[in-house]
Amino acid sequence: MNSKMSYPEPLIKVLSPQEQKDASKFSEDVCKKIAAVAGVNIVFQGQRTAGEELLKNLDRRGHTYEQYISYLNLVNRQAYYRPEAKVAILIANEKYEHLSKLVTPSIDCEALGNSIRELDFITVFISNTKSDMLKEILMKTFSLIPENSYCFIFYAGHGCELITTKCILSIDCPSENIEFDHCVTENWLLRELAKCKPELCVLIMDMCRVNLDRQTNQEIYRAIPHIEEYTIHSNLLISYSTQSANAAYECIWVEKSETIGDTSYSVKSTDVVCGGGSQYVNALWSRLCENDVDISTMLDNVHGDVENSVKHQRPIKVQCGVSKRYLSDSVEGNTKELWSTLKGALEKYQEYCSVCLEK
Repeated sequence: MNSKMSYPEPLIKVLSPQEQKDASKFSEDVCKKIAAVAGVNIVFQGQRTAGEELLKNLDRRGHTYEQYISYLNLVNRQAYYRPEAKVAILIANEKYEHLSKLVTPSIDCEALGNSIRELDFITVFISNTKSDMLKEILMKTFSLIPENSYCFIFYAGHGCELITTKCILSIDCPSENIEFDHCVTENWLLRELAKCKPELCVLIMDMCRVNLDRQTNQEIYRAIPHIEEYTIHSNLLISYSTQSANAAYECIWVEKSETIGDTSYSVKSTDVVCGGGSQYVNALWSRLCENDVDISTMLDNVHGDVENSVKHQRPIKVQCGVSKRYLSDSVEGNTKELWSTLKGALEKYQEYCSVCLEK
């Protein structure tokens, strides 16, 4: 039985006359950028235009039409925006004193950190803090991030919801009689972050959003009038791994079976999602480095993956600002210098956090 191997059609043959005409008008500078993205070394000289020379070289080296279009998208995107810096803050709370200890937060943050450093982000990893310590570290970090930067913030751990305010729960949080001192609210975090005027803020909260019971948590409900207000400087994307009052699936150590409100934090073996990370992060990690997709579209794709996962979970995305931004956008400022500054400033918190740049 004879079988024939199929090969992609030559690029020149697939391109429409209009696409070839458009390419022939590319400047030499644009062609050099496309060649660099494609990994092709081209000497632009002779009678052909720079665009014609580019197409000839890509065609001879077997580059496909799909690859060519992706090169164009990348080069076009590079012209949109260059942030001053890119910093990812990854927060993991898992060693709880009164609530069930979690397994996946550190695993999730390490996996995301390894991937996002491939996109030239500086990562600040913060783990197992009480609320006052977390606030102190975050304020120090925010104060050093230059204006017009990209900030990617991820939290994994126990959480709750106070009417419409989402709260990060500190490791000393009790199962009832929760007070504001046990929380870092989403409002506080966004208010403090806005002070450094980021061009893009991505906040992802991979946590349960338990509605606190009023009878057993009267102190925190009395503090509602004092919940922080915040403003948005530019583009903001917030992603919640699950809907209000629903669980976020992850592995936990079933050492305790403490309850907040009506939701228990112990799980059955059938609730454990395999793969070493939370259900949401498994989907996020697989798409984090899709360079040709803007961050908003990428999160939409992640949420689609999560909704089709083993355990039913429906994430939510909130967006303010419509400018397309990509996590892989090139940095304008000096990344190594900022990394050194952050590392030095946060050194006294080394028990709780680390600053990394290496891929």
